[in-house]
Amino acid sequence: WLQVMRSLCLFAATAGVASAFSFNPPSDSNAAAVQSRRDALTNLVSAGAACASAAIISVPTEPANAVPFDETRKVFFPGSLINSVAALRIESALKYKNISDSRRKQNLDDKKRAKYGPKNTLVVTCSCSDDMTPMADTLAGMLGKDLTNTGVDGVVSLDCGSGGMPSSNVMSDISSAAKKLSESAGGRDINVVLIYGPHVGISKEGKVGYVERRVNDEESIATSEYATKAGDDRAIADAAKQAYKAIKSKIESQIGAGVLGEGISEMTVVGGVTLNRSKFGKEKGEDAFYPLYAKQIMSDGSSLDIFDGAFGDREVPPKDRE
Repeated sequence: WLQVMRSLCLFAATAGVASAFSFNPPSDSNAAAVQSRRDALTNLVSAGAACASAAIISVPTEPANAVPFDETRKVFFPGSLINSVAALRIESALKYKNISDSRRKQNLDDKKRAKYGPKNTLVVTCSCSDDMTPMADTLAGMLGKDLTNTGVDGVVSLDCGSGGMPSSNVMSDISSAAKKLSESAGGRDINVVLIYGPHVGISKEGKVGYVERRVNDEESIATSEYATKAGDDRAIADAAKQAYKAIKSKIESQIGAGVLGEGISEMTVVGGVTLNRSKFGKEKGEDAFYPLYAKQIMSDGSSLDIFDGAFGDREVPPKDRE
């Protein structure tokens, strides 16, 4: 549309210029006529420029998002993004191991592609027992749908308590699930995607630590355990981030050394804070994810940090990732 408008303006201005010069060369005897044509030419050029300018400034822009949920998460969880977008970014980072500073400039060398296919990928989530979000709407559920043959139903959900803290046998549980998938896939090695981290709600009014839920067809307010221990929004958000760091420490103590289970080729570990959102009313929408960790661990103990490839442009504060 913009190009059409510019072309029309250029045509009008060009036609006017041709008209202005469609006369015999001027002489000293018709100076008034010359000046008149010059004035006409100036007005035509000005009109053409104004037309082109109008075409540029009238391009529609996306309206600003004034939803309290989004405003709050951008303040207290800068760099967070809705689950579906987070899932696409993770999938992109899994597909290509060599990704430049700009996530969109991917190396298309087939030899450097990771081997995350639908027959050999297992998605595991260390989920909080009190998170009432349906699996299909979670980050792990979306990854399961896109990466595996079994879809959402194939996502392995580990019970990590109300705070998302894993037990001491996380790797044995993952290895057991990977072995079962390997047997059904003809003995091939399995690649695992593990999602971990706590969750905290943001209400329709933008209050951190609370989120609307429907229980027995009635609206109720779910209160995060962090809200009972802290006061204002900032304090509750900080408590959730501290909980994440404790979970990360335990996860790394079990798999950070690269000791993977038998039959597991590599494991991609993604950590962060899930931000729950109301699922009914005009304020309903997707949960969001505050990404803080993304690393691939190979069976030989080597590792590859893929955070920058997936989320490097999100400008997540470094102190939250420590």
